[in-house]
Amino acid sequence: MRVVRVVLEGTTTSFRYPHFLVGRQPSYPMPPPSTIYGHVCSALGELADPAGLQFAYHFQAAGRADDVEAAQLIELGSGRFDRDLGAPRNSEATINPLRREVLLYPRLTLYLAATAHGTISLDQLEAAFREPRYCVALGRSQDLAAYWSVKQIELARASAAYFEGTLLPWAYRRRTTQGIPLLLPRYLDPSDRQFVSWASYLVLERRIFLAPPGQEAALAPASRLRRLDPDEQVWTDPDTPLVRGVHRAVVWHGFVESE
Repeated sequence: MRVVRVVLEGTTTSFRYPHFLVGRQPSYPMPPPSTIYGHVCSALGELADPAGLQFAYHFQAAGRADDVEAAQLIELGSGRFDRDLGAPRNSEATINPLRREVLLYPRLTLYLAATAHGTISLDQLEAAFREPRYCVALGRSQDLAAYWSVKQIELARASAAYFEGTLLPWAYRRRTTQGIPLLLPRYLDPSDRQFVSWASYLVLERRIFLAPPGQEAALAPASRLRRLDPDEQVWTDPDTPLVRGVHRAVVWHGFVESE
């Protein structure tokens, strides 16, 4: 399977919970799919057909911290003429300190594949990330980042692999005791930002293994992914480090298809 692989590094990032409006603003531990879609569109400089793309990623950060930023709460003003301003006061702004959780030194390895339903080719995606249309940022607009590698690679099929630092589909819930269940925004309709498509995922931070057939008993239950059948195979990145003789798995997701 031929895909585009992009390696991004930054200093800070934050993926806020959209329903937290006041108080400390926590961050999702990994970028939601909607963030990935926006990032791809930023590189392309145009809105991509969400049905024409699939993505997978490996994400890690060196740590977490709380930042204090100034939030301006704007309210409707009295409309009266203000002599000091020399104009009517039509709005009032109050500056309040706001604690926001940030992830430190993030590193994202993003895999992109073009589907048969779309019009974007791998060559177009590679060219876009080599010369992105807009500033490279991950998370907030001030979280600037840089691409360290952009290239097309061939993924390999394997009967064993390890999984870490990634999103797993919700269907994997019955296959492992690891992972944090989260409801994440998958796609925001650019023509109607009130419409948000949500989906359930497992956020997997620690490493687990899909053991070779017949060797599951060699791993502790907390360290393994239950095999669906003896012939099951997964996609792997052959350039990733070997751990116990296997490469890291690449788990694919879409932006608009049903679970």
